[in-house]
Amino acid sequence: MLTYDYLLRQVLPVVIPFPSVVPLAAGVSARSIVASVVSPLELLRTNLQATPRSPNTPHTLRSVLGALAGLVREHGVGHLWRGLGPTLWRDVPFSGFYWASYERMKRHFEERGRSGPTVAFACGATSGTAAALLTSPFDMLKTRRQALIVSMPGQQTRAFPLLRQIVQTEGVSVMFAGLGPRIAKIAPACGVMITCFEVRVSLFCSPS
Repeated sequence: MLTYDYLLRQVLPVVIPFPSVVPLAAGVSARSIVASVVSPLELLRTNLQATPRSPNTPHTLRSVLGALAGLVREHGVGHLWRGLGPTLWRDVPFSGFYWASYERMKRHFEERGRSGPTVAFACGATSGTAAALLTSPFDMLKTRRQALIVSMPGQQTRAFPLLRQIVQTEGVSVMFAGLGPRIAKIAPACGVMITCFEVRVSLFCSPS
C-alpha cells in the first residue's frame, strides 16, 4: 500500500502524462517490487502447507529454515525464486486491474458527491472480485507449480507446458478451481483493506 501510494502520488505523475494510466502503472510496479522481495517467503509458506507434519518435519522454525538451506545447497540461491513468474502473472495483473478499477469507481462516486468508508468498501470489494475472476487461472497455475517445486523438484514446472498438461488432463474448468472461496476471501479483504487505508489518509494526510 505504501509503495503504491508513493508511486501514485509522487513518482509516476511526473513521468506518465496520462492521469488515467497512473493507477494501473502504480499498481503493476508496486506489486512487481513487493512480490519479488517476498517470493522466498511464499516458497516457505508453500513448503509448510505441502509437507505433512511428522517427527522428521515438525514445522518448527529451525526445521523449515533447515529445509530451505538444503534447497539452496542443492539447487542454488535462485531456487528460492522458483515460481516467481506465475506469481507475477497472477499478482501483477490483479494489482493493476484492481487499482485502475478502484480509482475509477471512486472518482465516479466522488463526482456525484458520494465518498466515505462505505463507498471505499464497495469499490474495493467490487474491484477485488473482478480482479480475482480475471486472474484465477494464474492463481491455480502458481499454486500447482510451487507445490511441484517443493514435493517433486525434478518435475516439469515451466509455466506453459505445465498449464497445457493440467488443462489436457483435468479440463478447462480446472483453471477456475477454488474461485468461489478465493472471491469469498478477497472481496471482503479488499474492501476492509482499502477502507482502512482511506480512513488513514483522511485522518492523517488531509491538509489542516
